[in-house]
Amino acid sequence: MPATMTPRRRTTTAVAAHPDQANGQEPLPLVVRDGPPPGPELEALIEALLLVAPQPATAEELARGAGVPVDQVEAALTALEHRSGQGWVVQRHRDTVQLASSPRFAAYVRRFLGLDRETRLSPAALEALAIVAYQQPVTRAEIEAVRGVDCSGVLATLHGRGLIEAVGRLPTVGNPIQYGTTPDFLRHFGLRSLENLPPLGEVEGRDARMLLDATVAAADFERVGEGRAPS
Repeated sequence: MPATMTPRRRTTTAVAAHPDQANGQEPLPLVVRDGPPPGPELEALIEALLLVAPQPATAEELARGAGVPVDQVEAALTALEHRSGQGWVVQRHRDTVQLASSPRFAAYVRRFLGLDRETRLSPAALEALAIVAYQQPVTRAEIEAVRGVDCSGVLATLHGRGLIEAVGRLPTVGNPIQYGTTPDFLRHFGLRSLENLPPLGEVEGRDARMLLDATVAAADFERVGEGRAPS
């Protein structure tokens, strides 16, 4: 599981040893070799790059590192995603990708890392997190409209646990912060991507997704009509 940190970027120019250097002339640059052709070797390279990546990487970053086009990287990632029997899975979050331990080994990983007493989320925090996961990007006011109570405390808890983050601001009165889930959210619940979220189902015979969308839209309309900025 890659640690979250800001990579230090350095730009260097590799030069080949050349007799002209002794005469003070400009050294010749090294010829950069193309990456491996599509297939198992490229897949292994992408896997290696993901293992050493200090944070989730984009396909463009992987392509630059591998020296191949982006479409070849995407094909290699797809092949990795369809592998079975591995101790890791490919996780996608928005436009980034990373490797994470397989959910089927979660109990062993927790024991190995000494996380047997993992702090559980409260029902209130789980409710707020579910709204963020299914409705993102979403503001605090929209979450409160669905739950019917103040959510500042649970949002602070979820943010502190690294499960949600600010992903933008709503272009309306007050430009309120919009929240979304993080890569840690995927790891916490053993998901490969947000597409693996289970369907919401029905509430009293009505589609839960439509009810959620309608509640959020009504909350925005009411607050704007009253001249109040959503939080």
